[in-house]
Amino acid sequence: MNKQLFSAAFFALLLSVFGTQAAAQASGVKPELIMYRHNGGAITPNAAVTGNTIGTIKWNALAAIGDIRTGATIKSVIDGIAPGFLTSNMIFSTSGGAGLTDRAIITSSGLMGVGTMTPSFHLDVVGNTHTSGRFFGRIHYDFNEPTDLPSSYLDEAYFERKSRAQLGLGANAFANGGILTMAPGGGSLDRQLFSGGDDGLWTRSQDAGAANAWAAWQKILTSADINGNVGRLPRFTGANLGDPSSTLGNSQLFDDGTHVGIGTTNPDATSLLTVEGNTRLNGNTFSNGNMGLGLAPTANRLEVLGSSRFNGNASVGGNLDVDLSANVDGALQVGGNASVSANLDVDQNVNVDGALQVDGNSRVDGRLVVGNPASVPGNHELYVNGSIIAEEVWVKLQGSWPDYVFESSYDLKPLSEVETYIQENKHLPGVAPAAEMAQNGLSVGNLQKVQMEKIEELFLHMIALEKRIQILEQENAALKAGSNQPQTRK
Repeated sequence: MNKQLFSAAFFALLLSVFGTQAAAQASGVKPELIMYRHNGGAITPNAAVTGNTIGTIKWNALAAIGDIRTGATIKSVIDGIAPGFLTSNMIFSTSGGAGLTDRAIITSSGLMGVGTMTPSFHLDVVGNTHTSGRFFGRIHYDFNEPTDLPSSYLDEAYFERKSRAQLGLGANAFANGGILTMAPGGGSLDRQLFSGGDDGLWTRSQDAGAANAWAAWQKILTSADINGNVGRLPRFTGANLGDPSSTLGNSQLFDDGTHVGIGTTNPDATSLLTVEGNTRLNGNTFSNGNMGLGLAPTANRLEVLGSSRFNGNASVGGNLDVDLSANVDGALQVGGNASVSANLDVDQNVNVDGALQVDGNSRVDGRLVVGNPASVPGNHELYVNGSIIAEEVWVKLQGSWPDYVFESSYDLKPLSEVETYIQENKHLPGVAPAAEMAQNGLSVGNLQKVQMEKIEELFLHMIALEKRIQILEQENAALKAGSNQPQTRK
């Protein structure tokens, strides 16, 4: 055997026998500790391939007699090799309850991963991180998960790219945006900020009543969301993405520092308060001066132009004129709708026995509703929610009275046809059925007209019946007279 080959074989044998016992040391101007990976035997070596471990540094300990355990390793694995070319990584592993576990890696391209063996960034950490000093660098968005909902955050601040639709925000020209989640921990509520659309910043807080749930989004108002005119008090307009409190704009209140206007920006110069439109007062009102509703007051304490409603007692010691230029023929004259929810005393000292007591003529030029119905069907001028008693009622009908029944052209149905109609419909022809009356009520005047029509038809049938009876009686008398004549024999 060749001496050189024998020396190499002998040295390899020594390494295999004493490798676990020897302690390596390098010294000198350029000390190196080299691990050399090749495949095949020492005499006829072959080139290494991708996936081969180039070398491993192990830290072992004697756990018991005959029991040697590895606590940690550093190894390098080839991820690319060819003649004149070699790339590899470095993997750091530590021992846990299940044995060695890969904890960190430095790839051949310079990316470092902690908790992941496939890093995508120069420093890619899976799990929480902490620094006790200052942090210098760029915080990036997690752009790999644009649509997933936030689940849980623990003692961290985290940037992510999210879809507006998935977060429950309204549609926008920009579908995605960046969300910053701040989770201080220690029993605090997490909070999020969202930006990315052309509608400003949005924020929301963790829902205190549900784990990993969030309250509704709220828009952070900016100068672009606040508009209005000098003297006009602002109000929330809710015009942005359906949020009821997202923007501020003009209200109906105006205050120039001296005069206040409701519904007007030009309050009366002689009044502290000017109201342009209907006003409703559900409590006591005191005015130490003239009060005009719908117009500026002149010489009267109270002047009303338009509808008025009183939910409490109202006492008028003289004529009451509402929406009419002059009260001519009645103590109470109303030119429009009038609603009285309590006693109304007109021209009386004390209202004793009625909610409305008028000592004189009254005239209502609009609809009159008596009682407190749930609804007022139809367009009737008078609606009473209760019974009515009167000594006499006159109903003036529109159209002709049913004397047309006696015209020769009137189509009088024979009783047989009427009988068939009744059997099929359970009511007389021309008379509304019970279900319709129950739903719509009945018109007294129209009912009188229909009843008169049926009475006149009935009289025609009775007259015709009497004529037929007379004919039958005459025929019967003739038959009787013929039967009394003596029979002649042939």
